[in-house]
Amino acid sequence: MFKQVLSAALLCSIMAAPSLAQKTAFSIGVSMANPNVAHPFENPPQPGAASNVIGGYGGILEKNYSTSKYALEGLVQVSFSKGLQLRLRGGYSLRQTDFLSIFGTPEGLPVQGSRTVETAKSWFLSPGFTGSHRMGKFSLNAGLEIPVYWLNRLESSNSTTDLMTPEADVYEYVRSFPGGMAFGIGPVGGISFHPIPQASIGFELRSAWMYTNLKGNYEETSNWSGTPVTQVGTAESYKHSGMSDLQFALMLRLAL
Repeated sequence: MFKQVLSAALLCSIMAAPSLAQKTAFSIGVSMANPNVAHPFENPPQPGAASNVIGGYGGILEKNYSTSKYALEGLVQVSFSKGLQLRLRGGYSLRQTDFLSIFGTPEGLPVQGSRTVETAKSWFLSPGFTGSHRMGKFSLNAGLEIPVYWLNRLESSNSTTDLMTPEADVYEYVRSFPGGMAFGIGPVGGISFHPIPQASIGFELRSAWMYTNLKGNYEETSNWSGTPVTQVGTAESYKHSGMSDLQFALMLRLAL
C-alpha cells in the first residue's frame, strides 16, 4: 500500500504543469496541523477509566478530560520551471492529555481527586519537493518529504488528593521516558486556492514510514513514602519502525 501511494505521489510530481506566477522563485508559508509522529511510549489515560479508590465507593463523580495536539510549522520554498518546487518545512509539535477525576461514595460525597497529565514534545525538519498542476485559481500539489524528528523525553505525572482531609499531603509521581530521533520518508499532497498570484491558502495530507531510535534512562520521582524519592532505571535503547499517523495541515503561503 505504501509503495503504491509513494509511486502515485512521484507520478503526480513528474507530470506536474507549470508553477504559479510570482515575482521571484522564493516563497514562505506557515501552517497548523495535527501531530503525525508519536512518542513510542505514549499511553494517555482514557475517559471513563476505572477508579483506583479501594473500598465501597460509588466510582467517578466528576471527570474532566482534555487534549492538546497540534504542530506549528514554517515553510521555505523555491520554485523551478515545469512546476517543480523544493521546500523545507520545520516546527514544533505537542501532544498532551489531561485527565482529572473525582471519586466518591454512592451518596455523592467526594472522597479523592486524581489528575494524570502526559506530555510529549518534539521539534522537526522536513526537506522535500512537490509538483503543482494549476486549474484556474486552484492547484493540485503532490510530492515527497524526508521528515526528521527530535523527540523530547516523554513526561507522565499523576497526583492524588484526599478530599476528606484538606490538610493531607498531595501524593505525586512523575515518570520520564527516554527521548531520541525519528526519521523517514513519505508522500505529501494537497489543494491550494490562489485569491491573488502572490498568495495561496489550502490544505495538505501527509504520512511517512518512520524509523525511531530512543536511548536513555527511565526515571520516576514520587513522594508516596512521605519523602520525594527518585528511581533511575538502566539505560536502554529502543528501536521501532512503522507508518506515522495521517497528518492534516492548513497552510498559508506568500510569494516573495
